[in-house]
Amino acid sequence: MNAAAKRLRTIFVLVPCAFMIAMLALPAVNGLILSFDHHGPSLANYRFLFDDSMFRRALANNLLIPFASVIVEFILGLSLALTLTAGRKRSALIDTAAILPFAIPEIVILTLARYICMPRGYLNGAIMMTGMPALPWLSPRSPLAMLTVILVDAWHVTPVVMLMLMAGLQTIPAELYEAARLDGAGTLATFRFVTLPMLTPAIIGALILRGVDALRIFSTVLVLTGPEGVPVLSTYSYSLWDDAQKPHEAMAASMILALMVTAIGVGGFMLTRRHSRGDRALA
Repeated sequence: MNAAAKRLRTIFVLVPCAFMIAMLALPAVNGLILSFDHHGPSLANYRFLFDDSMFRRALANNLLIPFASVIVEFILGLSLALTLTAGRKRSALIDTAAILPFAIPEIVILTLARYICMPRGYLNGAIMMTGMPALPWLSPRSPLAMLTVILVDAWHVTPVVMLMLMAGLQTIPAELYEAARLDGAGTLATFRFVTLPMLTPAIIGALILRGVDALRIFSTVLVLTGPEGVPVLSTYSYSLWDDAQKPHEAMAASMILALMVTAIGVGGFMLTRRHSRGDRALA
Protein backbone atom coordinates (compact mmCIF):
# COMPACT_ATOMS: atom_id res chain seq x y z
CA MET A 1 0.00 0.00 0.00
CA ASN A 2 1.46 3.34 -1.05
CA ALA A 3 1.62 6.47 1.09
CA ALA A 4 -1.35 8.16 -0.61
CA ALA A 5 -3.60 5.15 0.04
CA LYS A 6 -2.51 5.04 3.68
CA ARG A 7 -3.29 8.75 4.12
CA LEU A 8 -6.69 8.27 2.49
CA ARG A 9 -7.46 5.33 4.77
CA THR A 10 -6.43 7.38 7.80
CA ILE A 11 -8.74 10.21 6.74
CA PHE A 12 -11.66 7.80 6.29
CA VAL A 13 -11.10 6.54 9.84
CA LEU A 14 -10.41 9.86 11.55
CA VAL A 15 -13.35 11.80 10.10
CA PRO A 16 -16.08 9.47 11.44
CA CYS A 17 -14.25 9.23 14.77
CA ALA A 18 -14.07 13.01 15.05
CA PHE A 19 -17.75 13.27 14.20
CA MET A 20 -18.67 10.69 16.87
CA ILE A 21 -16.57 12.51 19.48
CA ALA A 22 -18.12 15.86 18.60
CA MET A 23 -21.70 14.60 18.51
CA LEU A 24 -21.68 11.99 21.30
CA ALA A 25 -18.67 12.07 23.60
CA LEU A 26 -18.51 15.80 24.27
CA PRO A 27 -22.26 16.20 25.06
CA ALA A 28 -22.09 13.09 27.26
CA VAL A 29 -19.16 14.48 29.26
CA ASN A 30 -20.88 17.85 29.56
CA GLY A 31 -24.08 16.14 30.73
CA LEU A 32 -22.18 14.12 33.33
CA ILE A 33 -20.58 17.30 34.70
CA LEU A 34 -23.96 19.03 34.78
CA SER A 35 -25.52 16.13 36.70
CA PHE A 36 -22.98 16.58 39.54
CA ASP A 37 -22.96 20.38 39.48
CA HIS A 38 -25.19 21.70 42.25
CA HIS A 39 -23.55 24.85 43.58
CA GLY A 40 -20.31 22.91 43.30
CA PRO A 41 -19.62 19.19 42.65
CA SER A 42 -21.84 17.00 44.83
CA LEU A 43 -24.29 14.10 44.82
CA ALA A 44 -27.21 16.34 45.78
CA ASN A 45 -28.92 15.87 42.43
CA TYR A 46 -28.83 12.09 42.74
CA ARG A 47 -30.02 12.22 46.37
CA PHE A 48 -32.94 14.35 45.18
CA LEU A 49 -33.88 11.67 42.66
CA PHE A 50 -33.91 8.75 45.06
CA ASP A 51 -35.92 10.78 47.58
CA ASP A 52 -38.56 11.46 44.91
CA SER A 53 -41.35 8.85 44.71
CA MET A 54 -42.01 9.77 41.06
CA PHE A 55 -38.41 8.89 40.18
CA ARG A 56 -38.73 5.53 41.92
CA ARG A 57 -41.91 4.84 39.93
CA ALA A 58 -40.18 5.89 36.71
CA LEU A 59 -37.17 3.66 37.44
CA ALA A 60 -39.38 0.64 38.15
CA ASN A 61 -41.46 1.28 35.02
CA ASN A 62 -38.29 1.69 32.95
CA LEU A 63 -37.35 -1.86 33.89
CA LEU A 64 -40.79 -3.47 33.68
CA ILE A 65 -42.07 -1.96 30.42
CA PRO A 66 -39.01 -2.81 28.25
CA PHE A 67 -38.79 -6.32 29.72
CA ALA A 68 -42.47 -7.09 29.09
CA SER A 69 -42.46 -5.38 25.70
CA VAL A 70 -39.41 -7.29 24.45
CA ILE A 71 -40.91 -10.60 25.63
CA VAL A 72 -44.14 -9.89 23.71
CA GLU A 73 -42.18 -8.78 20.64
CA PHE A 74 -40.01 -11.89 20.72
CA ILE A 75 -42.97 -14.29 20.99
CA LEU A 76 -44.94 -12.54 18.25
CA GLY A 77 -41.89 -11.94 16.06
CA LEU A 78 -40.74 -15.57 16.26
CA SER A 79 -44.26 -16.85 15.58
CA LEU A 80 -44.62 -14.61 12.52
CA ALA A 81 -41.12 -15.44 11.26
CA LEU A 82 -41.75 -19.18 11.51
CA THR A 83 -45.16 -18.82 9.87
CA LEU A 84 -43.98 -16.67 6.97
CA THR A 85 -40.94 -18.85 6.21
CA ALA A 86 -42.73 -22.19 6.59
CA GLY A 87 -44.80 -22.12 3.41
CA ARG A 88 -43.37 -22.57 -0.04
CA LYS A 89 -45.56 -19.78 -1.46
CA ARG A 90 -45.63 -16.45 0.33
CA SER A 91 -48.24 -13.80 -0.26
CA ALA A 92 -46.99 -10.26 -0.76
CA LEU A 93 -50.17 -9.04 0.92
CA ILE A 94 -49.44 -11.05 4.09
CA ASP A 95 -45.82 -9.88 4.13
CA THR A 96 -46.94 -6.27 3.79
CA ALA A 97 -49.51 -6.64 6.56
CA ALA A 98 -46.85 -8.08 8.88
CA ILE A 99 -44.45 -5.18 8.25
CA LEU A 100 -47.10 -2.44 8.14
CA PRO A 101 -47.10 -1.55 11.89
CA PHE A 102 -43.46 -0.47 11.70
CA ALA A 103 -43.89 1.28 8.35
CA ILE A 104 -46.58 3.60 9.70
CA PRO A 105 -45.10 6.73 11.37
CA GLU A 106 -44.98 6.36 15.13
CA ILE A 107 -46.97 9.52 15.85
CA VAL A 108 -49.81 8.22 13.65
CA ILE A 109 -49.91 4.91 15.52
CA LEU A 110 -49.81 6.61 18.92
CA THR A 111 -52.53 9.11 18.02
CA LEU A 112 -54.80 6.32 16.76
CA ALA A 113 -54.06 4.26 19.88
CA ARG A 114 -54.98 7.22 22.09
CA TYR A 115 -58.28 7.76 20.28
CA ILE A 116 -59.06 4.07 20.57
CA CYS A 117 -58.21 3.78 24.27
CA MET A 118 -59.29 7.16 25.68
CA PRO A 119 -62.22 7.15 28.19
CA ARG A 120 -64.80 7.84 25.44
CA GLY A 121 -62.81 6.15 22.71
CA TYR A 122 -63.75 3.42 20.29
CA LEU A 123 -62.67 0.57 22.57
CA ASN A 124 -64.75 1.70 25.53
CA GLY A 125 -67.61 2.46 23.14
CA ALA A 126 -67.59 -1.15 21.98
CA ILE A 127 -67.35 -2.39 25.59
CA MET A 128 -70.27 -0.23 26.76
CA MET A 129 -72.43 -1.54 23.89
CA THR A 130 -72.28 -4.94 25.61
CA GLY A 131 -73.56 -3.40 28.88
CA MET A 132 -70.19 -3.42 30.64
CA PRO A 133 -68.68 -0.26 32.20
CA ALA A 134 -65.86 1.63 30.51
CA LEU A 135 -62.35 0.62 31.50
CA PRO A 136 -59.49 2.99 32.51
CA TRP A 137 -57.14 2.08 29.66
CA LEU A 138 -55.06 5.27 30.02
CA SER A 139 -55.81 6.37 33.60
CA PRO A 140 -52.78 7.27 35.76
CA ARG A 141 -51.55 4.46 38.05
CA SER A 142 -53.94 2.02 36.36
CA PRO A 143 -52.52 -1.44 35.58
CA LEU A 144 -54.45 -1.23 32.31
CA ALA A 145 -52.48 1.90 31.36
CA MET A 146 -49.25 -0.03 31.84
CA LEU A 147 -50.64 -2.91 29.77
CA THR A 148 -51.75 -0.51 27.02
CA VAL A 149 -48.30 1.08 26.80
CA ILE A 150 -46.62 -2.34 26.62
CA LEU A 151 -48.94 -3.69 23.92
CA VAL A 152 -48.86 -0.56 21.75
CA ASP A 153 -45.06 -0.38 21.95
CA ALA A 154 -44.71 -4.10 21.20
CA TRP A 155 -47.16 -4.01 18.28
CA HIS A 156 -45.29 -1.15 16.65
CA VAL A 157 -41.83 -2.75 16.81
CA THR A 158 -42.60 -6.47 16.46
CA PRO A 159 -41.90 -6.35 12.66
CA VAL A 160 -38.26 -5.43 13.41
CA VAL A 161 -37.81 -8.54 15.53
CA MET A 162 -39.67 -10.61 12.94
CA LEU A 163 -37.39 -9.46 10.10
CA MET A 164 -34.23 -10.18 12.10
CA LEU A 165 -35.44 -13.68 12.96
CA MET A 166 -36.56 -14.32 9.37
CA ALA A 167 -33.05 -13.42 8.20
CA GLY A 168 -31.65 -15.91 10.73
CA LEU A 169 -34.06 -18.64 9.63
CA GLN A 170 -33.04 -18.24 6.00
CA THR A 171 -29.39 -18.96 6.87
CA ILE A 172 -30.19 -22.42 8.30
CA PRO A 173 -29.14 -25.07 5.74
CA ALA A 174 -32.04 -27.10 4.36
CA GLU A 175 -29.89 -30.23 4.72
CA LEU A 176 -30.25 -30.06 8.51
CA TYR A 177 -34.03 -30.22 8.25
CA GLU A 178 -33.78 -33.07 5.77
CA ALA A 179 -31.49 -35.00 8.12
CA ALA A 180 -33.87 -34.40 11.03
CA ARG A 181 -36.79 -35.66 8.93
CA LEU A 182 -34.91 -38.79 7.94
CA ASP A 183 -34.10 -39.42 11.62
CA GLY A 184 -37.80 -39.31 12.39
CA ALA A 185 -37.78 -36.01 14.31
CA GLY A 186 -41.17 -34.36 14.68
CA THR A 187 -41.98 -30.67 14.43
CA LEU A 188 -41.22 -29.86 18.06
CA ALA A 189 -38.01 -31.91 18.11
CA THR A 190 -36.82 -30.27 14.89
CA PHE A 191 -37.52 -26.83 16.33
CA ARG A 192 -35.75 -27.64 19.59
CA PHE A 193 -32.65 -29.36 18.23
CA VAL A 194 -32.22 -27.71 14.81
CA THR A 195 -34.02 -24.40 14.46
CA LEU A 196 -33.49 -22.98 17.94
CA PRO A 197 -29.72 -23.66 18.22
CA MET A 198 -29.06 -22.35 14.70
CA LEU A 199 -31.26 -19.31 15.31
CA THR A 200 -29.59 -18.38 18.62
CA PRO A 201 -27.26 -15.68 17.17
CA ALA A 202 -30.22 -13.93 15.52
CA ILE A 203 -32.24 -14.21 18.73
CA ILE A 204 -29.43 -12.70 20.79
CA GLY A 205 -29.00 -9.87 18.30
CA ALA A 206 -32.73 -9.11 18.21
CA LEU A 207 -33.07 -9.14 22.00
CA ILE A 208 -30.04 -6.90 22.50
CA LEU A 209 -31.13 -4.41 19.84
CA ARG A 210 -34.67 -4.19 21.17
CA GLY A 211 -33.58 -4.25 24.80
CA VAL A 212 -31.35 -1.21 24.32
CA ASP A 213 -33.97 0.60 22.25
CA ALA A 214 -36.85 -0.26 24.59
CA LEU A 215 -35.05 1.29 27.56
CA ARG A 216 -35.24 4.63 25.73
CA ILE A 217 -39.03 4.55 25.48
CA PHE A 218 -40.39 8.09 25.39
CA SER A 219 -43.04 9.07 22.84
CA THR A 220 -45.29 6.06 23.50
CA VAL A 221 -45.66 6.97 27.16
CA LEU A 222 -45.80 10.72 26.56
CA VAL A 223 -48.59 10.55 23.97
CA LEU A 224 -50.71 7.84 25.60
CA THR A 225 -50.58 8.72 29.30
CA GLY A 226 -48.60 11.95 29.71
CA PRO A 227 -45.36 12.30 31.69
CA GLU A 228 -46.97 11.39 35.03
CA GLY A 229 -49.49 8.74 33.95
CA VAL A 230 -46.97 5.93 33.45
CA PRO A 231 -43.65 7.70 34.11
CA VAL A 232 -40.37 6.37 32.75
CA LEU A 233 -36.92 7.89 33.11
CA SER A 234 -37.01 9.73 29.79
CA THR A 235 -40.38 11.40 30.45
CA TYR A 236 -39.41 12.06 34.07
CA SER A 237 -36.21 13.79 32.93
CA TYR A 238 -38.16 15.75 30.30
CA SER A 239 -40.67 16.89 32.91
CA LEU A 240 -37.93 17.99 35.30
CA TRP A 241 -36.14 19.94 32.59
CA ASP A 242 -39.10 21.54 30.84
CA ASP A 243 -41.81 21.85 33.52
CA ALA A 244 -39.94 21.99 36.84
CA GLN A 245 -36.95 23.93 35.47
CA LYS A 246 -34.47 21.65 37.24
CA PRO A 247 -31.80 20.94 34.61
CA HIS A 248 -29.25 19.46 37.01
CA GLU A 249 -31.67 16.90 38.43
CA ALA A 250 -33.00 16.17 34.94
CA MET A 251 -29.49 15.47 33.69
CA ALA A 252 -28.83 13.19 36.66
CA ALA A 253 -31.91 11.14 35.70
CA SER A 254 -30.67 11.05 32.10
CA MET A 255 -27.26 9.79 33.25
CA ILE A 256 -28.90 6.92 35.13
CA LEU A 257 -30.84 6.00 31.98
CA ALA A 258 -27.65 6.23 29.90
CA LEU A 259 -25.89 3.94 32.39
CA MET A 260 -28.68 1.37 32.06
CA VAL A 261 -28.53 1.49 28.25
CA THR A 262 -24.73 1.17 28.31
CA ALA A 263 -24.89 -1.79 30.71
CA ILE A 264 -27.34 -3.64 28.46
CA GLY A 265 -25.27 -2.87 25.37
CA VAL A 266 -21.96 -3.98 26.92
CA GLY A 267 -23.57 -7.07 28.43
CA GLY A 268 -25.07 -7.99 25.09
CA PHE A 269 -21.75 -7.48 23.32
CA MET A 270 -19.98 -9.75 25.81
CA LEU A 271 -22.71 -12.38 25.47
CA THR A 272 -22.40 -12.28 21.69
CA ARG A 273 -18.61 -12.66 21.81
CA ARG A 274 -18.92 -15.53 24.27
CA HIS A 275 -21.40 -17.30 22.03
CA SER A 276 -19.15 -16.73 18.99
CA ARG A 277 -16.13 -18.20 20.82
CA GLY A 278 -18.24 -21.20 21.78
CA ASP A 279 -19.25 -21.75 18.16
CA ARG A 280 -15.62 -21.54 17.02
CA ALA A 281 -14.58 -24.00 19.70
CA LEU A 282 -17.23 -26.50 18.55
CA ALA A 283 -16.14 -26.02 14.95
